[in-house]
Amino acid sequence: MKLEKLFEAKENKLFKLSGEEVPLSKEMVFPVKWSDVEGNPEEYNEEFLAKLREDLKSLESDGKFVFIEPEFDKDGGAEQFTAAMKHCARRIKDCRSVIGFAIPAQVKANAADYQEALLEKHGHYVFFAKEPLGASVVLY
Repeated sequence: MKLEKLFEAKENKLFKLSGEEVPLSKEMVFPVKWSDVEGNPEEYNEEFLAKLREDLKSLESDGKFVFIEPEFDKDGGAEQFTAAMKHCARRIKDCRSVIGFAIPAQVKANAADYQEALLEKHGHYVFFAKEPLGASVVLY
């Protein structure tokens, strides 16, 4: 299922496609720990991911939007982390409430690979970062 794009990043800010700026709030940040997604290397916690999907789907009925803030909370490289977040994105692919994903500082050197992996099947995602990584990333 391919969702249509509702938001875009311009000059490190979030906008609706209509051009209206969307102010960011703490309620829009939805933390997800890498260790919750992937307990062991390449062993994904499908029970956690099913619950995550339910939680995100419940936001839709309230008209709320969030972005996933992955927490790099275990040992492993950027490639393994990216694979886990790509799997997470696949499990929540039909959640209209998800604007996109944040880029953790631990993968900023590989940010382009991370973004490319997630955009492969989720072209509507917007990316967020705590420090500038280009004009097409929203700062939060």
